[in-house]
Amino acid sequence: MAEQNVGQRKLALKSGISKTRLGLLLHSDPGKRATMSLIEFQQILDSLGINIVQAIIAVETFQDQALFHDERFSTSLAMLTELFKGLPGMLVSALDEIEGMDGTEVRKEWAGPLRQAVIEKLVKEVTAVMARREHLTQISNLGL
Repeated sequence: MAEQNVGQRKLALKSGISKTRLGLLLHSDPGKRATMSLIEFQQILDSLGINIVQAIIAVETFQDQALFHDERFSTSLAMLTELFKGLPGMLVSALDEIEGMDGTEVRKEWAGPLRQAVIEKLVKEVTAVMARREHLTQISNLGL
């Protein structure tokens, strides 16, 4: 809200949440805040032009607010947002396409190895891109 210079009155109009209710949701004293519903959260984020996946990833990723505002990580946040948009649906579809699998075989314990595989693939791809860039830099320096 501060970054966009949006006050509670303007946010109430944009979100469709009454000013009174919004005041309770955003009260400066956490002990006096009303519990926000997921729909209200989505309305507020939409009003501010913030994708809900991006918001959740930002909170999960950046425990330190200073890092959240660090420009070095803005592209990382954008990449993570794109990665996770639709990923759950794609994983469910992929599992659904496996012959003879009815869904009961899926285990929570698979999350760790899947997460590790994603990280390993990310490191491999980023390393390959960096190596190609370095190679192109060396070639262009030879031509000078």
